[in-house]
Amino acid sequence: MRPRRAWLRSAKLVVGVLVVLFVARALWLQWQAMRGQPLEASPDWTRIVLSGALFLLAHATLVQTWRAMLACWDARLPFWKAARIWSVSNLYRYLPGKLWQVGAMGVMAQQEGVTATAAAATAVLSTVVNIAAGIAIALATGWSALDAIRPGARAVAVVLTVAATAGLLTLPWLLPHMTGLLSRASGKEISLERLPARAIAYAIAGNVAAWLLYGAAFHLFTLGVLGSAAGATSSYIAVYTASYVLGYLAFFIPGGLGVRESAVAVALVTLGLTTLPQAALVAATSRLWLTLLELVPGFLFLARDASRRRQQPLDQA
Repeated sequence: MRPRRAWLRSAKLVVGVLVVLFVARALWLQWQAMRGQPLEASPDWTRIVLSGALFLLAHATLVQTWRAMLACWDARLPFWKAARIWSVSNLYRYLPGKLWQVGAMGVMAQQEGVTATAAAATAVLSTVVNIAAGIAIALATGWSALDAIRPGARAVAVVLTVAATAGLLTLPWLLPHMTGLLSRASGKEISLERLPARAIAYAIAGNVAAWLLYGAAFHLFTLGVLGSAAGATSSYIAVYTASYVLGYLAFFIPGGLGVRESAVAVALVTLGLTTLPQAALVAATSRLWLTLLELVPGFLFLARDASRRRQQPLDQA
């Protein structure tokens, strides 16, 4: 057992170092991109701070949604333990590939007493519904402007909406197969025979609410950076959601770096929301700001864990 534990500790250390290195690199590139943009407006920090608060509210909504989903498998987690798992596993998004985050979330949940089935099922279900709901929200909120991007885009949107809806409806059949793939990837036997309907309902409702909050936060951030912004909040929800989904679907790019910023800039200009220099500024600064908001909770939880580990020997002495 001891050699295995030593190996696991070493593996965790290596993965942790890789996460920190990739995160540091991502932040450095984003900072350089932001510095390279002409600052055309004085920041309104009140709006920027409010956008951050709205972003964290969306984050908390997803945590609570996950807790509700776990309860469908008779698994219970206190809110702050769930928030710790959700926030720390988010750090793994900045490693190449997206399975790191799902895997870390499942492993950490099991360490808190959640069964392997509940941990794997909710992690995969959260990811699948998040992407499908994001596509649906982007299409619904940006519907009126689709033909401005490209003639005939609305027809394509109908097909994509039907596909996203079909994907959600077939989850009870798809998820067991997806957990089978996760079993082979993790080397652990994970089975799922039944997908509670309530879990799907919670996942859809929570993710839709979170996407709307994230998009509203992006609108507030744009107002804070530029001082003014054309268009309705729904347009900014569409821009944020579509760009985030595109970044996520760029599977091997850590955090969708570069893909999301390009999508934000193109969408803002195409929809007539900003000028090209303004779009470049918003894309670069929003990436840095939102990355910090994604990372800070995870690092705070890790710092708290480290502090408690240091305190334990003192208490025992």
